[in-house]
Amino acid sequence: MPDTTAARGTRRGVLADLGANFVEMLALGVAALVTGSVALRAQTTANAAEVAVGVFLLIGVLSSARPPSATHPLGYGRERFFWSLFAALGIFVGGAGLALAGAVRAALHPSPMDDFAIGYVVLAATLALDAFALEIALRPLRKRAAARGVPLRTYVRETTDSAATTVVVGGGCAILGGVVALFGLAASQATRSATPDTVASALIGLLLLVASVLLLQTNRELLTGRGVPPPMLREMRRIIAEQVGVVGISDLFAVVIGPAAVIVDGDIVFAENLGVPVVEQTILDSATALRERFPVIQYVYLTPVARARPGRAPFR
Repeated sequence: MPDTTAARGTRRGVLADLGANFVEMLALGVAALVTGSVALRAQTTANAAEVAVGVFLLIGVLSSARPPSATHPLGYGRERFFWSLFAALGIFVGGAGLALAGAVRAALHPSPMDDFAIGYVVLAATLALDAFALEIALRPLRKRAAARGVPLRTYVRETTDSAATTVVVGGGCAILGGVVALFGLAASQATRSATPDTVASALIGLLLLVASVLLLQTNRELLTGRGVPPPMLREMRRIIAEQVGVVGISDLFAVVIGPAAVIVDGDIVFAENLGVPVVEQTILDSATALRERFPVIQYVYLTPVARARPGRAPFR
């Protein structure tokens, strides 16, 4: 994948998230030791997992930027999906697993809590850092969503930039987890009981569990060759059908091959009286029109056929 503006925006978001989580991990770890808060320990493990996630995402962003080679003629875009899958596993094991295990351990063996003020200060600082890192990650996504004319939420759900999605989901979970930990700490101070803090730790673990499952599902689809949304495919068919000499589209499909990278393949039926130069020019015009409408399209392969070939269109 070439080092485009979108790729640079994703890299900045990953670096900001990685730096913020590293600082937060150290601060939360100290606060958890001083206060004895299980929710703070859960946030510490979540941030430790996020640090590992950031490392995986950075590797994926850098490795996927390599240009196509003889061994990878379509580029290395799917490297990002591979490392993003590891990142989702890191959230699942390091974040959700340890947070839930800590909640169970605290419920079975409760311990006293102290120095609540330190916990409040650290949580407030980490929430500010998380909000700042999330804003940096969202800036390029807002621009891309505006360029496509879709809401930000829709773009985040449909984008093939798995690293950006992971950073946004992880950042959102960090903010929600910090708020939950803050309420748990306040409730424990008010009731003089460790139970609300333990419940907050369990909620943080469940939140990370849901996020990791969603990210694992998304990256699995991308690694196994996810297609484009049906409205996008219908628009591609319309664009090709409008070209000179095209009388039918017997088969057309598009597959994601990397972050913001799609390959389009199809069988096109042309008018019988067209010469070879006209057919070739129509194919070039179709590819140009497709790329102008959808800049994510990198490769277009359109094959002239007399009629639909068996075995090429098993789905509609």
